[in-house]
Amino acid sequence: MTAAMKILAFNSSPRKEKGNTERILRPFLDGACQAGAEVEVVYLYDKKILPCLGCFHCWLRTPGKCCQKDDMEGLLKALTEADVAVYATPLYVFGMSAVMKLFMDRIVPLAEPFVELTPDGRSTHPMRGEKKNKGMVVVSNCGFHELSNFDELMAHFRAIAYHSRVEILGSLLRPEGEFLAVAEKLMPEKIGKVYEAAREAGRQVVTVGRVSPETERAVSAHLLSREEFLESANAYFRSRIKAAPGNPA
Repeated sequence: MTAAMKILAFNSSPRKEKGNTERILRPFLDGACQAGAEVEVVYLYDKKILPCLGCFHCWLRTPGKCCQKDDMEGLLKALTEADVAVYATPLYVFGMSAVMKLFMDRIVPLAEPFVELTPDGRSTHPMRGEKKNKGMVVVSNCGFHELSNFDELMAHFRAIAYHSRVEILGSLLRPEGEFLAVAEKLMPEKIGKVYEAAREAGRQVVTVGRVSPETERAVSAHLLSREEFLESANAYFRSRIKAAPGNPA
């Protein structure tokens, strides 16, 4: 009997299960589970992850093992045992959240110190030993309207995937992220299609090995026109500023 696919998700939102990143991640994992996968979520803000010291201890003195004592040893073990890793992060200053960057900086023990060339002639480090993980999925949300705001984030993840010898199986990118909770009340049918697309993405990763471009587009589909988005966002912040303690009524 074939073992179930193991999908390990790292949610790096400080809001954890209450955040907008989770609103896309959760249906994705539900869909994967429906398709027969074993799923697990790690909330990185619940973990102790120290900054990389750049000491190369994990390359030169204790190969594959960091000198720092925190939760990364267990997280790296879980990562290497997963079939698919899901990196879920809100978009902060056009990149990943701080704790996700801390996590990524600490994957150095998974690589060897030596340098080799890839088939297309780029310098890289060979990965250490045999690892089960063969693919990644990126999940992100941002407060802006345009999908192009994710370009720099995805360029970073593509570089990580390239040098880690894994394939990006799908990217679930959700603009208008701060509007999701409101949409659940005001336009449940429209937001329901977005969440169903995220579930379908999870099913596709398990059943066909990747998310289709059509499903990715459905996850990213706009809920508002640009004009509606601008009006709603600015009205929201004006009301919040006006309601803040100490501000004039």
